[in-house]
Amino acid sequence: MDILYLVHRIPYPPNKGDKIRSYRWLVHLAETHRVHVVTLYDDPQDLKHLEALGRHCATLRAHRLRTWTAKARALVALAGDRPLSLPYFYHPEAKKSVAEILRNESIDLALIYSSSMGQYVDELENVPRILDMVDVDSAKFATYSDLGGGFSSRIYGLEARRLARYEEEQVRTLDRVILCTEPEAELLSTRVPDANKVVAIGNGTNPPNAALIPVSRQPRSIVFVGAMDYQPNVDAVIFAAKEIMPLIRKVKPEVSFVIVGRDPSVEVRKLGNLPGIEVTGAVDDIGVYLKDACLSLVPLRIAQGIQNKVLEAMAWALPVVTNKRIANSLESDVGDVLCAAETAEEYVEQVLRLLDSEELRSRIGQAAREFVIESFSWQPRLAQLDALIEEVVPMKRVRV
Repeated sequence: MDILYLVHRIPYPPNKGDKIRSYRWLVHLAETHRVHVVTLYDDPQDLKHLEALGRHCATLRAHRLRTWTAKARALVALAGDRPLSLPYFYHPEAKKSVAEILRNESIDLALIYSSSMGQYVDELENVPRILDMVDVDSAKFATYSDLGGGFSSRIYGLEARRLARYEEEQVRTLDRVILCTEPEAELLSTRVPDANKVVAIGNGTNPPNAALIPVSRQPRSIVFVGAMDYQPNVDAVIFAAKEIMPLIRKVKPEVSFVIVGRDPSVEVRKLGNLPGIEVTGAVDDIGVYLKDACLSLVPLRIAQGIQNKVLEAMAWALPVVTNKRIANSLESDVGDVLCAAETAEEYVEQVLRLLDSEELRSRIGQAAREFVIESFSWQPRLAQLDALIEEVVPMKRVRV
């Protein structure tokens, strides 16, 4: 089968949430199909990864998305009624690449990663289209709006409303829409009732070898891992550093909060000036920090669905304290495998409870690792994707 794969960010290296998932889909599909990739990148350093990525592609077309140009297009779009995300992620050369591949190859399926890439095949006929929306991003922008203030809050609210309409349009017009969790799928289905179209396929993880897991962890280091130019992560670490950690350090002054992740924003870098806060920037091996930490604090307030950073920490047998929405997305008796909180005071209570008991940290950490190994391996998710493709492609051919 020939698959056209549209990805909003170059799916390599698999070092952050969206790239891990998009890369997994690509590598798996390339084992049995010819995959023609059209993708965008915003960092010239990504060019060095094209050779490695190209080994999995029958065709690879990568186009640079210049941030200021993209923002200018989005600004102009304020006068219209379409989501600002669409002009932001639109590249005329990418559109030409899609047209070229469709002209030269016998494409059996278009797989779209992220709703903003759907615009490249809006007018495609007689070829089935599957969108991996991953998250209901309109809900995320609505949360941005609620937490923000002033002009930015109004822009986020506008994008939430426009994107919601576009997401609903995609459910109606595409063959299938994938979300990362059942709650996310249910959220979208309540807006566009069509149980056959919206499906959930979760994320997976690759747990480290058991020999790498420390037997004992000293209660000194609390860790957060994530891309630090991503607004939900930025908001989470600011919340942790300014509202949670000062209360923890009143009781446990020896405990530090380590923020691990590439491209820290100006606001995040400034957190490094606060007592007990360390900002690492990009690191060669995040496993070193997950191994040294005694727990992972993930106080995301702007988040939808299962977070790779949560699964990864759990795979390292780290107890995780995160918000109740993320905890509920695991579809488990979450009290056995992680700790949930909402307010700063609740986070402090949960963290101190863990810091006070090595036995509790060890028990929850081991349960978390076993849960991830049992419930979040990639293979069942890849099988779900295969089954979805097999279901959709013949169905579309019969219909034509």
